[in-house]
Amino acid sequence: MQIPFASVPVLKDDTPPMTTTDTRSIKDLFRSWRSGDAASGQLMAQRFADWYYAVATSRLGESAGREPCERACTRFQEGVVKQTDARALIKWAHDIVLEETKARGTRIADGNEASTYTGNQKPKELLVKARAAMKPEIELLVAVYTGKDAGTIDALAEPFGGMPIAVLKARYRVKSWLKANANVPFEVTPDEPVKDRAPLPLYESGRMATAAEEDGFEQWMLTDLDLCKDIAEFAQFAIALRGGLPADAPKAVVESEDTGMSNTGKAAIAGGGLALVIGGGVVVVVLIIAIILGVMFLT
Repeated sequence: MQIPFASVPVLKDDTPPMTTTDTRSIKDLFRSWRSGDAASGQLMAQRFADWYYAVATSRLGESAGREPCERACTRFQEGVVKQTDARALIKWAHDIVLEETKARGTRIADGNEASTYTGNQKPKELLVKARAAMKPEIELLVAVYTGKDAGTIDALAEPFGGMPIAVLKARYRVKSWLKANANVPFEVTPDEPVKDRAPLPLYESGRMATAAEEDGFEQWMLTDLDLCKDIAEFAQFAIALRGGLPADAPKAVVESEDTGMSNTGKAAIAGGGLALVIGGGVVVVVLIIAIILGVMFLT
C-alpha cells in the first residue's frame, strides 16, 4: 500500500499541473508569485500546507493537530497577500502555526492513535512487535524519546556508531522493518541517513536544548519536502515512543481508529484551504479527495 505525500494538483483553466520536483526555494517561489506567476503561487501554497501539517502532527498528533493546522492555513490565506518581503515570509508563516498549535496545548507526551500512516494499527503494538526483531534499535529510540540520561543513551548508541547519528540510523531501521513486516506505508526509508538530519529524533521527542533550536529546525523543514514527509509519516510512532512502550505485546487486538487523514498534503487543509490572491483571473488547485489548496487571482 502506497500513500502519496502530496498529490499533483489538478488545475483548471487548462493550466499544466505542477509536481514536487521543482527545487526552487520558497523565497524564489514567493517572488515569482508576486510577479504574476500562478504556478509558482500554487506550488508555494502546497509546500506551506504540507509543512503546516508536518509541524502540527508532530507536535499534537493527527486528530489533535487537525484544527490548528486548518486555522493556520486560513490565517495564511488571509495574510499572505499583505506580505511583501520574501526574507520575512518564513518567520511570519512559522509564527502562525506556532500560535495555533500552542493554543491547543503543549507537545503531546504520549499516545497510541492508529491512522492511515500506521497502516490503521496501534503504533505501540507495532513497536513492541518490532522490538522482538530489533531490540537494540527500539531500546535506543525509547531511551532518547523518553529522555533517559546521557550515559544510558551513549551506551545504547555505541553499537550504531555513537551519538547523534546512531539514533537516526535506528529510527530508519525501525521504519524499514515496519514497512517490510507490518504493512506500514512509509515512503522515507533510506539505507543511509542524511547526516544533516541528525537533530530529527531530538525534535520529534521534544528534547531540543532551546526553543530557538526547535524554531530553527521547523523553519528548516520548509526547505525539504522529503523531511516534512518523513516527520509526518512517523509522527504517531514518535508520540508513542515519547510515552514509552509496554513490556509485552498486548494479548488482545484493539480495533484501530481511522482518522481519515491519509497524507500530508491532503490532510493539511481538510475542510479549509489556502487562497492566494493578486489581481484578476482564477486558478483553482484541487488536491486529492477534492481538497481545495488555493485560488489565485493574477494579472
